[in-house]
Amino acid sequence: MVRPSSQTPPTPAPAGKVSSPTPPGAWAELRLLWASRSLLWAFVHQELQMRYLGSSVGLYWTLIHPLLQLITYTFVFHTLIGVKFHPQGSTLHYVLFLFGGMVTWNAFQEGLTRSTSSLSEHGHLLRKMNFPSIVLPAKAVVGTTLNHSIGLGILMLAALFLGDGLSPHILLVPVFILVQAALTLGLGMLTATLQLYYRDMGHWVQSALFAGLFLTPVFYPASAWPRPFLLLLYLNPMAQLVGIFQGLILNQHFPVFNQLLFPTVVAGLVLVVGSSVFAHNRRHFADLV
Repeated sequence: MVRPSSQTPPTPAPAGKVSSPTPPGAWAELRLLWASRSLLWAFVHQELQMRYLGSSVGLYWTLIHPLLQLITYTFVFHTLIGVKFHPQGSTLHYVLFLFGGMVTWNAFQEGLTRSTSSLSEHGHLLRKMNFPSIVLPAKAVVGTTLNHSIGLGILMLAALFLGDGLSPHILLVPVFILVQAALTLGLGMLTATLQLYYRDMGHWVQSALFAGLFLTPVFYPASAWPRPFLLLLYLNPMAQLVGIFQGLILNQHFPVFNQLLFPTVVAGLVLVVGSSVFAHNRRHFADLV
């Protein structure tokens, strides 16, 4: 006679229920973004079409709005207050440097703002099976990066025909466009995730960007910073990036190594942290929207 075992047999798992896999890491999330690049470009193309649908001037708004800002800021800061980027600089000199700072900051500001709300505004997509949610903040950053590239291209033409010309240093411009895009995407994935848990995150981002605009040398030269507060300037990666683009395109000089290294390292770290937080919370997105 076979004696029955005293051990209780394992209970079989309910049909159709699968244990949750370990959340992917940062690199897996970025590989997923690369694998979904066709879908990403389709989203970017659709968004650009819908954004200016029915507009009388269409895509020209990408130029008209910065031009209106440029005229306003030049009148206020240069004409009324007398700010100059160089003691002997003319109004044209100020306009060129201001434009370089504006297109750089605007790309960062718009990319971060739109990516922050990208998940909360597309809950219907997050509830779909196997939808790559990283595409949502990425499409916001790609769209603003395209505008950034167009704006810097216009600045190069202005420097060529109205300024002191161009130098081979402009070959580094695309590299730092990608550095800024990485910084924006990393922050955007982090704030988009936090927005699902804390609904007022968008307001915090807007407030931080408002302060950051005036703490970044966009309207004034970096040399205007008072010495006791120079550390704030050095620790601001956007201040470094604005200076890099102005230096490469308008000053025709190669920035110092520290100025190139710091925003690159910060952008890489922020991208890794942002994508890691995004990946480890992705399985909860559908329940939070």
